Amino acid sequence: MKKRIVFLVTALLMSSTAAPWAMAAQEDGGESQVVIYHTNDTHGYLNGDGESIVGIGLAAGLKESTPDSILVDAGDATQGLPLASLTKGADVIELMNLAGYDLMTAGNHEFDFGTEQFLANAKAADFPILSANIYQDGKPLLQDIPEGNTGCHTVIERNGLRIGFFGLTTSDTATSTNPAGISGLEFKNEIEAAKQEIDHLKEEGVDAIVALCHMGNSDASCTSVDLAEALTGDYQDQLDVIIDGHSHTVENEETNGILIVQTGSQMAGIGKLTLEVTGDEVTAAEELLTLDLLSDVTASDAVSQKLSQIEESQTGLLDEVIGSTDTTLWAGQIGVVAVTRLVETNYGDFAADAFRAAAGRYVEDLGQDTDLPIVAVENGGGIRAMIPNGEITVGDLISAFPFSNTIYLKKVTPAILYEVMEVSGLPLDGQDPETGMLLQETNSGGFLQISGFTVVFNPDGEAGQRVTSITLDGQTDPLDRADTATEIIMASNNYIMSGGNDYTMLAELPKYGEAGGELETVQSYLESCLKDGRLEGYAGTANRIRMRGEGYEPGDYTASILITDESGNPLSGQRVSYQVDGGESAEGTTDEEGLLQISLADGAHGVRLNGDQQEVYIDNYSGFGITVDEYREQPILVFTQESGDEESESAAPETTAVSQTSEAAESAAAPAASETGSSSFVFPILVVLVCLGVAVEVMKKRK
Repeated sequence: MKKRIVFLVTALLMSSTAAPWAMAAQEDGGESQVVIYHTNDTHGYLNGDGESIVGIGLAAGLKESTPDSILVDAGDATQGLPLASLTKGADVIELMNLAGYDLMTAGNHEFDFGTEQFLANAKAADFPILSANIYQDGKPLLQDIPEGNTGCHTVIERNGLRIGFFGLTTSDTATSTNPAGISGLEFKNEIEAAKQEIDHLKEEGVDAIVALCHMGNSDASCTSVDLAEALTGDYQDQLDVIIDGHSHTVENEETNGILIVQTGSQMAGIGKLTLEVTGDEVTAAEELLTLDLLSDVTASDAVSQKLSQIEESQTGLLDEVIGSTDTTLWAGQIGVVAVTRLVETNYGDFAADAFRAAAGRYVEDLGQDTDLPIVAVENGGGIRAMIPNGEITVGDLISAFPFSNTIYLKKVTPAILYEVMEVSGLPLDGQDPETGMLLQETNSGGFLQISGFTVVFNPDGEAGQRVTSITLDGQTDPLDRADTATEIIMASNNYIMSGGNDYTMLAELPKYGEAGGELETVQSYLESCLKDGRLEGYAGTANRIRMRGEGYEPGDYTASILITDESGNPLSGQRVSYQVDGGESAEGTTDEEGLLQISLADGAHGVRLNGDQQEVYIDNYSGFGITVDEYREQPILVFTQESGDEESESAAPETTAVSQTSEAAESAAAPAASETGSSSFVFPILVVLVCLGVAVEVMKKRK
């Protein structure tokens, strides 16, 4: 039996003035030592940003700078940011080939595009991809891809040492990935598979054994710690290191004599594992190399050039038109207000419906719990940009959903759902009893857009007691706030489900499943909602989130829109035709100040003059169109005459869209500013939409 001594790297070693990436190569001339660089859960974060992302170019340069080193990945490389997802992982594999990766294990997200695409990526790789516990038709899924690959283990020889590797993928992939994408696959027990591979590698006479795992240390049914603790008896001291992934955590600890390491996620660091073999002794030491420790490393020119080529080639993919919408999908900033963080919007409805539809497919494919109600929520901070009426491109969706989030499913009860919605309603701070306008002066990224139920808030209520009722779709009686037994399946992004935005009650619940990537889910749902290439069903909001403060009764309201000419001059007494939510044309006449007064049903709407003009946002709850103050600017629409000739004020010419200049925008906004006494505010507009001022809440990279 080999005697193994495992040393953990301390903070003192990390703070050494010597370049940490070079230290191991200097010891013993490298004769009995091997350096293994490792990454995990990169999720498309391959382009170094000079601030926090190391990038695959530096990973390649690091390997090049260390003779006879090994570079491996612990999974979840082919899904995430558009760089990875736009070509379903193909571009990532090409970059990994150039970077000199020697080995990879399959992560659960490698299957997000289905088994067939995963196998196509594996065939394109110049390195073996391993997973000893995934089988298809009675044999390892990755066997003979490429030819000669066992699909389970491999031996890499460096500096006269034979290092045996085997791969493991969390068996939870069977339930944490859309079942349709992994149909026909069998996920075997990780511990039994590990023992089998250790036996094989011992027979091959290796000097050290490393498990390359995608299991994590948190919510998997078998974690890397569980694996290490299970290797007792005949398997005690037979495994030297577990290089891990999946939980997006930084690991560097010993369990049962086995060093377990992981680098976090999104290429915020590269792991440097140094194995030294002296006789029967194996010493393992781990360092996490962050960007500030790699200043002496030069990025690979070949990889950097390929990255640039890929990004350039993907420009065309971003411009790909998926469909069109007759009315704007509202999100992002309008003036200084991020509307999805304050009120229900049609884009919020759409996103939550997309999550719910994906959850429904997951449950149906799983073939169990099909009788349970399904709801979905999306945090307002998770929808970063609107889509103006007109064409919808892939780039539009990426702008709105830039994070590599995953749709998680969990089982909740009515009591938990009430807790969740109380957190959503925490920012509420009163409501005008006449107009319905919410009185708070801040936005919350944790405000939830919803699907599958209706919630009634009392904005005037005490914190923690603002939810008046929650009623599931198809039911008439509200849920019982005290019900802790009835099961409901909830879908949301992993950020919210893991406790982000103070939803700690969700973090405590076990994961029921995963329904795929957020961006892919939204695009798939959009395509399912198209009829003759146009989005249907999202003109205006669905009245799912109801604000009912003391004394407020919902009803029609009057909104004011400033109508100007192309030079920004208000048009008084001008007859115009306009559309609400892309519907039938209506007519009206501006007053002496150039304001068009229109009557609208309670809630949010998009209004434009006839044609393809971009809409303005009107909503009594957020106050747009009913008041002008430091938070809410005057909605402005630009009127043009198709003929270009001057006509009488009583004429009703057709209108066309115009490209509004900034000078015209400023002059158009000036009258509104002076009328409200807010002369320090300038109201620039983009085309016809009132636009960005200083945000009340700084938009964070996350949510």
